[in-house]
Amino acid sequence: MLDKIKLKVNFHKTWIVLISIAVLGLGFILARADTANTTLTDLNSTKSDKQKQLDQINQQIKQFQQQIATAQKSTNTLKNEIYIYDKQIASTQLSIEAKQTQIDDTNLQIQQLQILIDQKQNDLNQNRQILSELIVQLNDFDNQYGLKTTIGSDSLSDFFDKIQQTQDYQGKIYQLVQKIKDVKQQLQQDQDSLKVQVANLTELKNQLQITQDSLSEQRSQKQQLLNQTRGLESNYQKLLAAGQKEQDDLQKEIQNLDAQIRAKLGYKTVPAAKGVLAWPIDGILTQGYGNTGFTSLGYNFHNGIDVAGPAGTPIYAAADGTVIDDDHSDATFGNWVAIKHNISTPNGSSQIITLYGHMRSFIVNVGQPVRQGDLIGYEGNTGNTTKKLYGPERGYHLHFGVYDAEGFSVAQGAYTKIYGPYKVPYGYTYNPLDFLPPQN
Repeated sequence: MLDKIKLKVNFHKTWIVLISIAVLGLGFILARADTANTTLTDLNSTKSDKQKQLDQINQQIKQFQQQIATAQKSTNTLKNEIYIYDKQIASTQLSIEAKQTQIDDTNLQIQQLQILIDQKQNDLNQNRQILSELIVQLNDFDNQYGLKTTIGSDSLSDFFDKIQQTQDYQGKIYQLVQKIKDVKQQLQQDQDSLKVQVANLTELKNQLQITQDSLSEQRSQKQQLLNQTRGLESNYQKLLAAGQKEQDDLQKEIQNLDAQIRAKLGYKTVPAAKGVLAWPIDGILTQGYGNTGFTSLGYNFHNGIDVAGPAGTPIYAAADGTVIDDDHSDATFGNWVAIKHNISTPNGSSQIITLYGHMRSFIVNVGQPVRQGDLIGYEGNTGNTTKKLYGPERGYHLHFGVYDAEGFSVAQGAYTKIYGPYKVPYGYTYNPLDFLPPQN
């Protein structure tokens, strides 16, 4: 009888210990969660303010870019050129402010993720401790119950009660094990997100530096123009005339090569497929495809589109593909990259080439595979938009071209005495807007 009493007392003590562990653990978790949730709420509020600030800055940038695009279509005058410089500089200054705001926002996201990671790590440790205690208590209960069955039970009902209690133990342990698995999975997801945000932060800091460097260049170029013209319209017009023939020659070189391919291939077409390509840059369309070029350059056909944003704006791959060629130069498309893609059209699969021109710099290499949205470089002012050309058509933008893969080729430039070695991409072109989604 004494053995039976001791076993019952031990059984009640077991449950008291288990309940105490669970309650203390839960209280600890809830207290910590309240503190963490308060901090997260504060961070969310700050993030919301940062996003509103960023939206306002981006809206101002778009307004400046629209003003620049309008001015570029005006008559070539020194006053207009200085106006464009001022607007470009103001736009770049806002871009720097936007980048800093994005950096602040990313830092807030990193703080949030670190809080969540710490919280889940603590929860994981606490749940493991509770699980360990449960296993120990279950083992003690099994030993006690095994001893009692050798002595005998008071009744069949008592026997089945003990079986049910054992199953309850096992059920609680199973639930806790599943919870630990879930917490570990959530912890891994948060850690992966943290790595992404840290990488984003590094890239944003790099973009900030590039944009700051571009701002210095714009200010220097503006001052150079003022020094060369001495503020006189007549001097400015002389500068325009001096570089006109060189620029016309570069443009005709591209047009002649494109025309040769068109004559050779005849009529080709890849059916329009809106949305198979993504916009490679966040900016505004400043020049379309076809007979829309600036007459001051002697354009009679523009074989791509121009999209402008603040200096140093990131440029991304328009679709999955492979980098097939590139060039660093001060002629034609300046620093450019060509990427080959397989795309789906209403008539099946087709191969096209996308060209990204006038970049400040690019970070991909020939033969490198890319995914849609991968960073490939930064918007610049290289090639026939550089300091060799004065006039409203000059400026920071991306020339984006789409070519049929058949017949696409690259020739060595003919005017190396002026520009040094350079390459000219050419082929059968399509209107990029036939493959891009509508711009927001």
